[in-house]
Amino acid sequence: MIDYLSPREMETLDAAGAAGEIWPAVLRRFFLEGSRLLLGWDLARGEEEMRGALTKSELRAALEQAARFCTEHGLHFLSFEGSGPGEEPLGERRWFMAVG
Repeated sequence: MIDYLSPREMETLDAAGAAGEIWPAVLRRFFLEGSRLLLGWDLARGEEEMRGALTKSELRAALEQAARFCTEHGLHFLSFEGSGPGEEPLGERRWFMAVG
């Protein structure tokens, strides 16, 4: 099970952040503890909770870029919108890291 980013992947995050990209900061703030992935639905974050000073479209673009990075590195960064367990409405789109 992959539950850590490699040193090379961490270097990629550092380089993208240094280049002014937003997605590494979003990934680090909400879904990483150091290089350790914060896994599972219990740690899912809603977009409003993550937005901060970003616009909704800036945040969505950052999350989608983070998802592309994760996919390229064999990681599962997922989003879900709709009904939860027992058909309970979840409201806004929620994002989480998972293992596969």
